[in-house]
Amino acid sequence: MRLILSTALGLMLLPSLADQRPAPARRPSPAPAALNADAKPDGSLAELMRAIMFPNSNIIFDVQTNDPGVEKKLGPVGGGALATFANMYAGWDLVQQAAIALAEAPDLIMKPGRLCSNGRPVPLDREDFPRWAQGLRDVARDILRAARDKNREKVSELTDQLIEACLNCHVQYRNDPPGGPRRCVPKN
Repeated sequence: MRLILSTALGLMLLPSLADQRPAPARRPSPAPAALNADAKPDGSLAELMRAIMFPNSNIIFDVQTNDPGVEKKLGPVGGGALATFANMYAGWDLVQQAAIALAEAPDLIMKPGRLCSNGRPVPLDREDFPRWAQGLRDVARDILRAARDKNREKVSELTDQLIEACLNCHVQYRNDPPGGPRRCVPKN
């Protein structure tokens, strides 16, 4: 019975399909601005630090005192997305994602046109700044490898190098509160 209905339906549609013309060839659309490497940064260096480096570094530092291998329960449904999904990505997945964010953050830090909170350009032209940004990437990749191996001891050991990677720039360029005139101005 199904075969008869399918055949009948196909025969009824066949004449209308024959009358259709092929669709015109699609032209490729231009690349979205988000993929444009020349696009202007959306936030200051301080905003980028608060959005990416600060929370993700703290997730990694937390491995020293909280075992990511211990399963946590999801938050109760309701109360907004933050409460509901607070533990959706947890454990080693969260540590790995934090390391990925830190490993890719230097690309955003080094984006041409990025400004400090006082409106000064990020010191991309200095020899030390790109080198220290690469240092952040290197230690984050080491942390990622250790997190993928679920090696809590190794991740904990690497937090010293993560602190050092952060302090390299902070000691040299974070000489004033956010927005202060000496922010992003080298100490020496």
